[in-house]
Amino acid sequence: MHLSLSDQMYSELKNKSDEIGIQITDLIKLYIKNGLQGGFSNKNEDNIIIANISNRLDKVEKDVRVKMTLLEGKYRQIEETMDYLIQRIDSLEDLLTEYKTKKKVIQQSEEQET
Repeated sequence: MHLSLSDQMYSELKNKSDEIGIQITDLIKLYIKNGLQGGFSNKNEDNIIIANISNRLDKVEKDVRVKMTLLEGKYRQIEETMDYLIQRIDSLEDLLTEYKTKKKVIQQSEEQET
């Protein structure tokens, strides 16, 4: 279907669609549906508000999904870093135990020599 609109009408539709947060084509469909259902009333304004809220909710859901993905990535990075640090601490503990053991052996051999 093709629809010719004056610049003024297009501008009004654009302003209204921006105001409620939906695309112009969706606004036109909503107006046509409302007209077919018996004209404009408070119910129609409710439909516009619902369409606006629905559109905003879709955007919020998308933002939440993106942020959740980023958080999951950061969580994995932190988890990997913690695993690496735990391995390094274990390695350092082993080295420290080995050092203490060698030091004790050296001290005992020195004591026996004297």
